[in-house]
Amino acid sequence: MKNVCFFNSTQFWGGGEKAHLEYAINFKNAGYNVWLVCSSDSVLEKKARENKLQYFDLKVGNLSFISPQKRRILKTFFKQQHIDTLFLNAPNDIKTGGPAAKQAGVKNIVYMRGLAVPVKNSLTNRYLFTKIITHIVPNSKNTRNTFLTRLRPLLNENNVHMIYRGINFEEWDSRPVKNTSFKTDDEIILGNVGRLEEQKGQKYLIDLANILRAKNIQFKLIIAGSGPLEQELNTLISKNRLGEFIKLVGFQSDVKSFLSAIDIFVFPSLWEGFGNAMVEAMAEQIVPVAFNLTSNPEIITSGENGFLIDFPDINSFAEKILFLIQNPEIRMEMGATARQSVIHKFSLQKIIHDWEKLLR
Repeated sequence: MKNVCFFNSTQFWGGGEKAHLEYAINFKNAGYNVWLVCSSDSVLEKKARENKLQYFDLKVGNLSFISPQKRRILKTFFKQQHIDTLFLNAPNDIKTGGPAAKQAGVKNIVYMRGLAVPVKNSLTNRYLFTKIITHIVPNSKNTRNTFLTRLRPLLNENNVHMIYRGINFEEWDSRPVKNTSFKTDDEIILGNVGRLEEQKGQKYLIDLANILRAKNIQFKLIIAGSGPLEQELNTLISKNRLGEFIKLVGFQSDVKSFLSAIDIFVFPSLWEGFGNAMVEAMAEQIVPVAFNLTSNPEIITSGENGFLIDFPDINSFAEKILFLIQNPEIRMEMGATARQSVIHKFSLQKIIHDWEKLLR
C-alpha cells in the first residue's frame, strides 16, 4: 500500500465526505502518496485545494456506471497514478469506480461502510460485494451487524472487518478556539451538532426542553446544523413557546469553538454508524447524554464517561441532565474520563495502524 485514492463525488458536505478528507490528509502525513477523486465545485474539492491535496475532478451520477467513457477515464487515471488502494463509500461511486479500479488492476478496493442500516441483497450488490470489492470495512460493530442483516447468505462474515473512525486528536487540540458564548445569565448550555433530519432525532429535544422548563432550570439548548427538518423544528419551537430556550444556529464550520462553549452534549440520534460529533465533544471533556441505540454503547460506558438512556424515555434523559447540572464536580470528572476514553480507543495513529494491518 503506497499510492492511495479516496473516491467521493458527493456534492454536499456530510460525515462521509469529512471522513474521506481527514483520512486523505492523515494518510498523506503518514507518508503515503494520496489522491482524491471528487466532483468539481464540490465542498470536498474546495477543501482538497485548501489542504494542498492532489485531486482529480469527475462528476458521477446515477447512470455513470453504464458510461464506457467514465470507466475509461477512471481506468486510465488509476493506472497512470499507480493506485494500489481505493477507498469508496457512496453507491454511485462504488458502481462506477469499483469496476474501473478492478480493470486497472487496483489491488485493494475498499468499501468503507458508515451507515447503520441494512443493505439490499440485490443483483447489483451481489456482484459488487463478491466480484469487485476486496475489503468491506464498517466503522462500528453495530454498522457491521446491520450491513450483514440481508447479506449473510452471500458473504463470508470473517471477510467483513470493522475499523472505527479515527480522529487526529493532536490536530484537534491544536485548533484555535474562538471566544464563543451562548450564555446571557447563569445558564447551563446544552449543545447538539448534526444535520437537521429525522435520523438525528432533534424533535426529541423539544420534549426535553419542555421538561427542563417545567422544572425551572436555567438553560439554553443550542442546535448546530442545517437540513430538511429546519422549518419543522422552528415551527415546533414557536408552537411550544421555547424561543428563549432553544436556538438553531445553522451549520458551524468551527465545531471545536462551538463545543468549547457548551456544558453538556445531548445526542438524541436514532441511528449512527459512528457518532463522530459525540466523540469530538468528549475530546473537549463535554459529557454526552444519548439514547442507548446503534453504535452509542461502543462509545459511551454509561455512568463513567456519559449516560445512555433507554429509547424513547425522554424523562430519564432529562433526569440525567439535571443530575449533571446539579453535580458540576462529577460532571468535570466524567468529562475528563470521556476525553481519555476516546483518545485511547479512536486515536488516528491507532486506526491507521489497523488499516495498515488489514490491507497489508
